[in-house]
Amino acid sequence: MKEENVWAWLMPSGKIYRVQTNPRDGTIKVYDPSGKLTRKDENLAEEAVTVIEKNFLNVVATKVKGEEMIKVPEKDITNDIALYIR
Repeated sequence: MKEENVWAWLMPSGKIYRVQTNPRDGTIKVYDPSGKLTRKDENLAEEAVTVIEKNFLNVVATKVKGEEMIKVPEKDITNDIALYIR
């Protein structure tokens, strides 16, 4: 069973990166605004991914849920990561 979470990471440049985390699989993937995989961490402990998720959410991101997705009128943002960002 997959437990993948998708996050939006607003960079200081204004670009939004998509972060996918999966505590069960021990993976963290970071995609740039064009969808290119820029970083992939594997074989992490489930607890490590959970702690990273918690800290990431508290500091820089908002978790994406299907019902929260909104359209953002910026060409750099795709609908799969358009969401509420602080």
